[in-house]
Amino acid sequence: MAQRPAPEPEQPSRLQRAIAFLVRAHRTLREVTAATDHAAKLLQKVQAAWRNWVQASAQRGDLRWT
Repeated sequence: MAQRPAPEPEQPSRLQRAIAFLVRAHRTLREVTAATDHAAKLLQKVQAAWRNWVQASAQRGDLRWT
């Protein structure tokens, strides 16, 4: 008795592929946005620390280049 050939796996439709692509793009953009927000917060902290250091150094007279 001959075996029937195995059915080929069903290929996703063009719509399914487009939806999968958009879902991946949305996740990626969400991660990029979160990373950008985190970097902006870190930059604000560094800028604040720099301003505080400059002000304290200026008050002590440590800054000769200002």
